[in-house]
Amino acid sequence: RDRSVSRGLGDVYKRQQGGFPQVLQQPVRAFRPVTWRERLVCLFFPARCLTCGKAVRAQRLVCRACAASLPQKPFFQEFPLPGAQEGRLEVVAPLSYEKGTRRTLRRLKFQEERALAKPLAALMAQAVGQWGREFDGVVWVPMSPKKLQQRGYNQSQLLAKALAKELGLPWWTLLEQARETATQHDLTRAQRADNVRGAYRARAEAAGQRLLLVDDIVTTGATLRACAQALYEAGARSVGAVCAARTPCSPGREPPEEELS
Repeated sequence: RDRSVSRGLGDVYKRQQGGFPQVLQQPVRAFRPVTWRERLVCLFFPARCLTCGKAVRAQRLVCRACAASLPQKPFFQEFPLPGAQEGRLEVVAPLSYEKGTRRTLRRLKFQEERALAKPLAALMAQAVGQWGREFDGVVWVPMSPKKLQQRGYNQSQLLAKALAKELGLPWWTLLEQARETATQHDLTRAQRADNVRGAYRARAEAAGQRLLLVDDIVTTGATLRACAQALYEAGARSVGAVCAARTPCSPGREPPEEELS
């Protein structure tokens, strides 16, 4: 059966110039549907607010107090990508990488709190659902074997698999990191692009597919563009990207020095 996803919302955003973050039209919802089994589990192991960690009802992603600080709408951003569909890579993200969201993503990334991937994926699915694009499968930004051995898991892979389940799409291991790269947060914007250029390769199975690329955080878009470029070189029909959060920055200003991949 056709496992592509489309919400039929058409053109739900208005483009702006210069690649500065835009927003989709629908607000980010602090709720998600839950099964009776999940409700039962939460009687013994309460769900936690994604930003402050306070116990919440099973269907809530964030508590009432933190819900007020959620972005009004998901963010939309375009990055130039020669050779890509329409010459650009589109990226959406439901959250801003600051305050409670920053702490949550650090817990997922560095403190082995892997269960955070599921509620974060629920928010990411909202952003994808508003996008008005169709996808055949979900892929993720890979880690080098060395970094994967050190950390023990890839947080982007956890997010991608949880998101694929939310969207009813398959997930595919189509990307690999071909060489070691320097840590991105030590580099300038231009150096980040040079650091990851040619660092990824994609499998031939990407050919003809409409792919949703997943990462945890987007800052300059260098890593996402490098991965998308590899997928296009392998014959992908189209590539769009979704991240849990985007780093807030203004035009002409470097993003903050953070622990970003």
